[in-house]
Amino acid sequence: MSQDIAIARAIDNRLLTRSMQMLTGIITGVVADGTLHDSEVQLLRTWISSQPEVATAWPGSAIAHCLNEVMSDGIITADERVYLLDTLQRLVGTDFAETGSASAEVAALPFDDDAPITLSECRVCLTGEFLYGTRNACEKVTEKAGGIPVANVSKKVAYLIVGTHVSPEWVNTSYGTKIMRAMELKDEGHTIAIIREQRWLDALRAQ
Repeated sequence: MSQDIAIARAIDNRLLTRSMQMLTGIITGVVADGTLHDSEVQLLRTWISSQPEVATAWPGSAIAHCLNEVMSDGIITADERVYLLDTLQRLVGTDFAETGSASAEVAALPFDDDAPITLSECRVCLTGEFLYGTRNACEKVTEKAGGIPVANVSKKVAYLIVGTHVSPEWVNTSYGTKIMRAMELKDEGHTIAIIREQRWLDALRAQ
């Protein structure tokens, strides 16, 4: 890599980090009163549209997708409003505000960050709550990429995808049983990989 390319990438990374920090500030203001108005949703969507680099990186890309899905018909239902508010509140409750990363809640999980991801014709199990959207939406986009969503972890599952909204006390949760089962299978020599939502989305974009 030439020095000019390295410098350009460093500048792009700094600009992206600054934009992500601005996004956090906007979200913090929007959810401060515990309510989410149509005008605030539109404001957030318009701002992201004016900062296209934000929609190319996590978690801005997932937020942009959620907003586009909710606003696709021009109507925000009560359920959609609750989902958006909860997602945004959870987001600013992590270390994202300081580092640009939304990984604090799940940092202790045994992720296979170096495992290659090939979704096509592979069984995929989803667990936890996803920033990308509902479980149904996540399964549909997985199928579109050629993956085969399944409800439970087994020896035939290639990937367990863990949603961003996972509590630090995941061992004591209902979705924790899937994670524990995947860890047991790994100990037995099976090749199942435990993957973060962010890497799953990156793999989807690469399809």
